[in-house]
Amino acid sequence: MNNQLLVENINFSYNKKNILKDISFSCSNGIMSVLGANGAGKTTLMKVLIGANKPSTGKVLLNNENLLRDSNNMIGYLPQNFDTYDNITGYDFLSYVCDIKNVDSTEKKQHIDKVVEQFNLKMIISKTIGSYSGGYKRRLGIAQAVIGNPNIVIIDEPTVGLDPEQRLEFRHYLSEIGKERIVLISTHILEDVELYTNNILIIDQGSIIFKGSTSDAIAQAKNSICTINVNVDELKLINKKVIVIEEKRLENNMIKIKFIPNDNFIEKSELEKEVSLENAYVFLQKCKTSL
Repeated sequence: MNNQLLVENINFSYNKKNILKDISFSCSNGIMSVLGANGAGKTTLMKVLIGANKPSTGKVLLNNENLLRDSNNMIGYLPQNFDTYDNITGYDFLSYVCDIKNVDSTEKKQHIDKVVEQFNLKMIISKTIGSYSGGYKRRLGIAQAVIGNPNIVIIDEPTVGLDPEQRLEFRHYLSEIGKERIVLISTHILEDVELYTNNILIIDQGSIIFKGSTSDAIAQAKNSICTINVNVDELKLINKKVIVIEEKRLENNMIKIKFIPNDNFIEKSELEKEVSLENAYVFLQKCKTSL
């Protein structure tokens, strides 16, 4: 089934402060990454989509059903700080989630066995959750999110706190579950984004400043970022004149900088040919490009 998510004109305020401002986007099966600095509004948006935050205006439709009115077990969710009772087993916890999501009792064991196998939990599923490592807890978290075969899975900061090997493993899991459903990921780790999705949404101060492919984001920045080699003393002066995107130390006490040029800086420089997603991300944030 090709699932369709439509988000239109979502506004959300807290203590008279506008946290989300006219958020609109759409997506279908696969992975979309929602990027933004801490405090940009990513987690607030995720909570609106799962029904934990009620927006002041807007609508959210999943396959033409109103998620703001009734999620109907269509959503799986893994929060950044996933936690549960330490004194129950992983199996008992997944059984409890099945009951919450109204999984047919005659299919429950088969359903649990499937996600246990899918996320390599067999060795520890009968042990109490308090004995799990951080990596195993994260696996259990993604397993409970896909219980009930939801149409959309929403994950907040999926690889925070995981070591490099665990992060690689987790990216594989996300790619697998994204084949049959929508996966929305809130993150600020650009390395993860480059490996498991080409579809991104960038939020800054509660507003969408970019939506599209990673290649489109890079293309926008490519003709707007210059590079120059300077010494340490010159770098301090340049920082006062332009917006520096990246600094890289070279030999002989020299530093290569990538920056957004302006009329206040006419020094000899050239357009940067190698623009990374991180460069494009910073460029779009600094320029506040509204699309």
